[in-house]
Amino acid sequence: MRVWPLIGLIILLPASLNATLRLDYYYDQSGMFTKFSDWVPKRLHQWSPQFVEDFFLLYSLKQHSQQEEIRRNIFFLKIALEKKFRHPREALCLIHNPQEYHKYRILMHMHINLQIMRSYLRLGSLFDKRHLYFYNLDFAPELKESFAAAEGYYRESLPYWKKARDLAIEASSYNFEIDMPGLESIRSDILAGDIDYTVFTGNHLLRLKQKQQEVDNWLAQKK
Repeated sequence: MRVWPLIGLIILLPASLNATLRLDYYYDQSGMFTKFSDWVPKRLHQWSPQFVEDFFLLYSLKQHSQQEEIRRNIFFLKIALEKKFRHPREALCLIHNPQEYHKYRILMHMHINLQIMRSYLRLGSLFDKRHLYFYNLDFAPELKESFAAAEGYYRESLPYWKKARDLAIEASSYNFEIDMPGLESIRSDILAGDIDYTVFTGNHLLRLKQKQQEVDNWLAQKK
């Protein structure tokens, strides 16, 4: 070993500085070479969603407006509707009794149905156009297909809205609130009529129908 003085300190340096530290490091364990990442228990690297809350949190991790991201969110949320809930002690809020646990499950399904509905509306908006200008009609055949897809997504959202509304009514049969103020507020707004996607989606479909008619008329003139 070499000893170099440095401002009153003694630093010990190895005789050779040519050794390299490999990222892919192997070491001898019980006579066998084992990769370090394999030695660490696999459970630390894996997470397998099983419950409603798990798939709901997958949806919450990332929300973008691109088609694939929206479709992925819908996929996870639909799976969540088919899964069991976590044990009450692992719920997303504090649960005190079976009645609160029941209302918690109802509100969670209400919210998931709302999110699926909104995701379908968002998908529809990607195929729709807010304004149809005269020069857009140069692409009338493509617009016809796009508007048909938009209509399909808008209509697909309606059953999820109806289910969410029914669940909001069911949850309101309990005269107490659980510790999920956001969902309780949404439930209250649905009951008061402040949130009504039947009207909202109906307006989208009405405006879309007018644009579809304009495209059809233009295509008929070109024949």
